[in-house]
Amino acid sequence: VYSYHTATMLDSQDESLMRFVQQSPVELSAIAAGTGGFVINGVSTSDFSGFSVSSAGDVNGDGFDDLIIGALSDDPNGGSSGASFVVFGKTDGTAVELSAIEASTGGFVINGVSVDDYSGASVSSAGDVNGDGFDDLIVGADKDDPNGTDSGASFVVFGKTNGTAVELSAIEAGTGGFVINGVSAYDQSGYWVSSAGDVNGDGFDDLIVGARYDSPNGYSSGASFVVFGKTDGTAVQLSAIEAGTGGFVINGVSAYDYSGASVSSAGDVNGDGFDDLIVGAFGDGPNGAYSGASFVVFGKTDGTAVELSAIAAGTGGFVINGVSEDDSSGVSVSSAGDVNGDGFDDLIIGAPSDDPNGNKSGASFVVFGKTDGTAVQLSAIEAGTGGFVINGVSADDQSGRSVSSAGDVNGDGFDDLIVGAPGDAPNGAYSGAIFVVFGKTDGTAVQLSAIEAGTGGFVINGVSAYDLSGQSVSSAGDVNGDGFDDLIVGANSDSPNGGYSGASFVVFGGDFSGAATQVGTVGDDT
Repeated sequence: VYSYHTATMLDSQDESLMRFVQQSPVELSAIAAGTGGFVINGVSTSDFSGFSVSSAGDVNGDGFDDLIIGALSDDPNGGSSGASFVVFGKTDGTAVELSAIEASTGGFVINGVSVDDYSGASVSSAGDVNGDGFDDLIVGADKDDPNGTDSGASFVVFGKTNGTAVELSAIEAGTGGFVINGVSAYDQSGYWVSSAGDVNGDGFDDLIVGARYDSPNGYSSGASFVVFGKTDGTAVQLSAIEAGTGGFVINGVSAYDYSGASVSSAGDVNGDGFDDLIVGAFGDGPNGAYSGASFVVFGKTDGTAVELSAIAAGTGGFVINGVSEDDSSGVSVSSAGDVNGDGFDDLIIGAPSDDPNGNKSGASFVVFGKTDGTAVQLSAIEAGTGGFVINGVSADDQSGRSVSSAGDVNGDGFDDLIVGAPGDAPNGAYSGAIFVVFGKTDGTAVQLSAIEAGTGGFVINGVSAYDLSGQSVSSAGDVNGDGFDDLIVGANSDSPNGGYSGASFVVFGGDFSGAATQVGTVGDDT
């Protein structure tokens, strides 16, 4: 049941935008039944589908945004070779079986190469890397062995219109995409992958690949690699990127920082027309061991290496320092879109071990975009300066384990946010919950307990105990073509087709769960 509250104008100049502020919870059990979205069910026992989820952009060019779902323990070419599934956008709420996607109905499968590659550990839209007008994909396989055990590989798959299966072995050979090979044994490149936007302004979308165990400045200081977009299928060696050919490397500061454990496009944070980047380093210790740090790297055209120590000093970007020991800020990072409507893209940073409302209740921090390189202290964000904090509900919820822009879910002109709390227990221990926080202009703290009550957003509750819904979250783009941005939520321990087969849930934006949203002018729209 939902409640109508008085619909108020967002401000005196926003007559085209109204919303009712009381929202109902969304139950993923209802989504599984086809109400307000649809479920995507994993194939087999222990596939862990939904371990990673993302919008895929419009891969097949039909005008509907598509989805990509990683199932890192799927076994197409040996145990845990991994698979990723592209699900084409659609308007109805019928369930999608990934077994049908394997059979080329409603999408296509991307099969890993070899035993224990764990392809699909990370998946993302890649933007349009080769400039052909179709959105492309990137799939991480951090246990692949191109240059030593667990050196890791990432695979760029070019967009296409048909449902034929993609073999990553063909991508390795340059057919239908290209491979990005890690540098050295145990770097685990591809642990986190993302579109980088257009970092160098050449009109091709670029990529960022994290290698958290790389050791440029001490053991596991970590590194991230920006790979510039290109049209051909020749393999990319990250050793060449280190040397400034075809991209640039971003080197972590100190041993055990684990920089590159999370990476993302940041949008255009400083408004200079180049897309920027954000790199998480949860092991960094600016305010106590494992307080964590995140680094915003401004877009640039050349291939010179970036040292995060220079970013921390305000050259070429800025650092965002965690609050307290063991908060692990930077475990997850993402662009937030333009949350406050000021024309600068904002950021969201997860700190799942923060303790605002009990041990590991977790917190997420929205940092507003800015032009200068001065360091940001998340303690200042907590106080409402330069952004706002989103505090978890209860001990062990681990809110902020996953964070993402949600797009504009409610159509009010402000970008919204999505925060995963896989340890939350709405329908049994570790059933998990996901919180959609509506964009806003001020720095007042957001309590996820208020979001649960329908004020300032809404909660999405997992189905059953130990599903771990919210392990991964993402905007889905506009999957059903209704003009509202949709969401995708991974529940990798759900068991629709055997234990831990995994499931993912698409939640449609707009008039979700019966809550009324009006988009349009107060006059006659023609």
